[in-house]
Amino acid sequence: MRFGVIGYGNIGQLICKNLESIGFLEDNILNISNKTSSKLKSLNPKINTYDDNIGLVKNSDVIFISVKSPDFINVLKEIKPYLNKNSYIVHSSAGIRFEDIEKVYGGEVSCVIPSIASWPDDCREKSGVSIFYHGKNTSNKNKQSIEDLFSKFSYVINCNNYDDLEALTVATSCMPAFISFVTSQFAKQLAKSSNLEYDDIYSYLNETNLATASLLKKEVFSSDELISKVATKNGITQKGLDYLDDNLPLLFSNLFDKLM
Repeated sequence: MRFGVIGYGNIGQLICKNLESIGFLEDNILNISNKTSSKLKSLNPKINTYDDNIGLVKNSDVIFISVKSPDFINVLKEIKPYLNKNSYIVHSSAGIRFEDIEKVYGGEVSCVIPSIASWPDDCREKSGVSIFYHGKNTSNKNKQSIEDLFSKFSYVINCNNYDDLEALTVATSCMPAFISFVTSQFAKQLAKSSNLEYDDIYSYLNETNLATASLLKKEVFSSDELISKVATKNGITQKGLDYLDDNLPLLFSNLFDKLM
């Protein structure tokens, strides 16, 4: 496979590092282009780098476009004259509908929303979720091929409509940032209310988050069972749950109004 990545930002780096970690470079070709070429200087020498998108497109069959959503259509217009019948476009630009893409390019296109939770580490275990939404002109062969590739480092979800894509993006792509923000804010408030250091509290909270997520993922407890194990009648946990139950629904409703 000749796999090209246009844009070496957060998502571009996530994809390239995962491909490298699963041994993709052993039998396949990986090409990268980026506006700022200095970002590409320290890459694995087996990765081919390009100063422009045109050279990359001419030497790639699968072209992964990882740019800011407002720039996606312009990039597609730029490379369109150099695409051929074997070209397969995969993009990660949230908010771009297939009907808008088809006004520019009528070939095979898929959208994938990966999660920062899939960032590779030394353990190299499959992690995080990649959400796929395929265009009507995309062949089953290309659908299967790209999903199989991403399934080597993440859990693949296939959705069939744009509304579901937006909802799943919030659940899997936005959520790591929300979890990190809430954990940090929680630690700051606890530090203000105690003699403990923020860094220590933040570390304890992260360990607790990881252990709790593991219990739920392994189905040691259901969500309700876990809550019942921790919360006792009139205890501080139950008082906290009651407060959250009174206030979170409105907060989440307002949040989703902003996001979707």
